[in-house]
Amino acid sequence: MARLPYLERDDLPEPERDIFDTLLEQRGAIGNIFRVAAHSPLLLRRMLYFSDGLRNRTTLDPRYRELAILTVGRLTQCDYEYVHHQALARRVGVRPEQVERLAEWETDPAFNDRERAVIRYATEVTQQVRVSDATFQALGDFLNNEQIVELTLNTGFYNMVVRFLLPMQVDLEPDARS
Repeated sequence: MARLPYLERDDLPEPERDIFDTLLEQRGAIGNIFRVAAHSPLLLRRMLYFSDGLRNRTTLDPRYRELAILTVGRLTQCDYEYVHHQALARRVGVRPEQVERLAEWETDPAFNDRERAVIRYATEVTQQVRVSDATFQALGDFLNNEQIVELTLNTGFYNMVVRFLLPMQVDLEPDARS
């Protein structure tokens, strides 16, 4: 059970209710993460704006983005993030065997060198914050500067997200695994 109540649309101040209306229109449902974050409508609005930019307005290959996000969810043991992004990852071309075998990314033949470089980067950012020169340089072999910034911001943002989900004990929605 979440540490704060899950808010409904009518719990929000009238001028902020459009946040839930937009989520419902865009996503078909209002996830528990948003129902808890809605205790601060201003910050929820800003978070949604930024996440939309990260998800829909970058030049980074969405497969790399989702591999990085799945890595964050797996390493932090954040089931909410990991489960939600499995479906997104598959929709953008991450193969099912890659999702299933992400823990074996270093040796599993399902991953190529570029995917390994992205996962290594997300791993180091998540576990150590700093990354090695070799890890950073490996990205430069196939990503331009803009894409490296986009990968870094995605990885950092989703590290923030899991650091919201876990302390707040946000529950995975009952239908999220289907």
